[in-house]
Amino acid sequence: AGSPLHVYLGGETLLREGRYAAAARAFEGAMRGAEASRTSSLGELNRAVGVPPLSTEAPLESAAERDEWARYEYLAAVRSSFDAAGQAEAALPFAKRALELRVIEERAPKAYAGLHVVAFKDSLDLGRLADAHEVLTDLHGCASSAHRRVDKEAEAVYLERRADCFNTLVSVLHARGGVAQLAKLRFDGELRSELFLALRRHAPASDVHGAAGPNAYELLYALQLQYGDYDGAARSMFELSARLENDVAAAAAR
Repeated sequence: AGSPLHVYLGGETLLREGRYAAAARAFEGAMRGAEASRTSSLGELNRAVGVPPLSTEAPLESAAERDEWARYEYLAAVRSSFDAAGQAEAALPFAKRALELRVIEERAPKAYAGLHVVAFKDSLDLGRLADAHEVLTDLHGCASSAHRRVDKEAEAVYLERRADCFNTLVSVLHARGGVAQLAKLRFDGELRSELFLALRRHAPASDVHGAAGPNAYELLYALQLQYGDYDGAARSMFELSARLENDVAAAAAR
C-alpha cells in the first residue's frame, strides 16, 4: 500500500492522467493512512505535500481540534485540485466531507459559510438539485444556530450566503428552463420566504414572452398558492399583468 506520502503522490499522478475516480480513492487512502499512523500525522502529510494552511477565525483549543483542522485543510486542498481539473463530481464528496467537521463552524464561520456555497454550486453544476437543497437547508441551520448563541456576526454571514445561494438557484434553473423543478422541493419558514424573495428579485429581468415553461411570476404564483400565501399570489399576478402592459406600451412606442 505504501506510506501515506507515497499514496498521496500516486493520487497526484492519477489526477494528471485523468483517472479521477482512482485519484479520489488514493487521496482518501492517504488521509486515512496518515490519521491511523503511529509515527506521523495528517498535519505532517499536509506540510510534506504543500497543502496550503488555512487561517482560523478563533484559536484552536485542543489537539482534537487541531487534528480536525488538518483534515479540513487536506479535504479543501484535494477538492480544489479536482475543481481545477474541472471535475465537480470528484470534488463534491470532499467538500461534503469537510462540512461534517464542526471545528470549522466553531472556529471559522466565514470559511464554513463559504464551504457551503462551494458544495451548493458543485451540486447545482452537476444537476443534483436534491443535494443543493440539502446544503441550503444545512446553511439555514447554521444561521439558526448562530442566532441561538447570539453570534450576530456569524449569523449575518450565513444569512448573506443563504441569500446568494437562493439567487443563484433561481437564476441557474431559469437559464436552464428548469425553474419549475423548485415546486418539487420543500421549503418551510424562512427558507420559503427567501425563495419567494429570490424569485421576486429575478422576475423583473426575466423573459415573460414565450419562455419555455412557467415564467418567474407564474412559478412564484403557483408556489404561493401551494403554500397558502394567497395575498402574495395575487400580488404576483398583479405584477405580471403590470409587466406585460408596460412591455406592450414600450413596444408600441418604438
